[in-house]
Amino acid sequence: MVNWATDDRPQEAPLSTSPTAHATPAAPATPVRPGPARTGGRAGKRQAITQGARTVFGREGYSRTSIEAIAAEAGVSTRTIYNHFEGKEQLFSDVVHDSAGQVADAFIATVEQQVTGTDPRTDLLALGRAFVGQRTQFPEHFAMVRQIKAEVQHFPPAVIDAWQQAGPQRVQREVGRRLQQLADGGLLRIPEPARATVHFIALVTSEITIRPYGSPSLSPAQVQDRVSRGVDAFLHGYGAGAPTA
Repeated sequence: MVNWATDDRPQEAPLSTSPTAHATPAAPATPVRPGPARTGGRAGKRQAITQGARTVFGREGYSRTSIEAIAAEAGVSTRTIYNHFEGKEQLFSDVVHDSAGQVADAFIATVEQQVTGTDPRTDLLALGRAFVGQRTQFPEHFAMVRQIKAEVQHFPPAVIDAWQQAGPQRVQREVGRRLQQLADGGLLRIPEPARATVHFIALVTSEITIRPYGSPSLSPAQVQDRVSRGVDAFLHGYGAGAPTA
């Protein structure tokens, strides 16, 4: 979370010692809806806008979101938003692009720390947990992703392409690179790397993401169990000792 560097809420005026101080009472301050924590200055305003937009887009979707709603969430005026962005489309594109990049950066950093390329099951478990863990680590981003999928017809292709390149494609390439690393060490047998990557992602996520409507949320232990099952199924088909076709 970003801390307040300045407090721009209306402050109470100091009492005057002038003899006429009580002749004209001060006008009441205009109420201001508090926005999210932000720093001062132009960069701080932009950060507040993007954070507010991420929240509102994830909650309302693209078509139902208004610039006024984003301004209220961010604690800024609509004029301030237009000083930074041309309109809702550019704001959404920038927000989802930056958010996707942050998710991909975090995933790659986690994998870099936890995947050693020495033990296939341990490494695949770490890879699967990192992939699945993105959803709980970045809930607002994945709320936006759900809205994108629901309203894909409302977005220009360039917006979708920019999001895919900044996030999902980078994550998928990193998964493929780690699988290939294990294959190069003789720990996996991967004749078709691209297909193996798709299979791995599907196996570790499908039981978590494809569930009957209204099903209760899975506990962390249940999530880990499903990732483990997916890894074991993948090793059955792609392990070094797996039968060839």
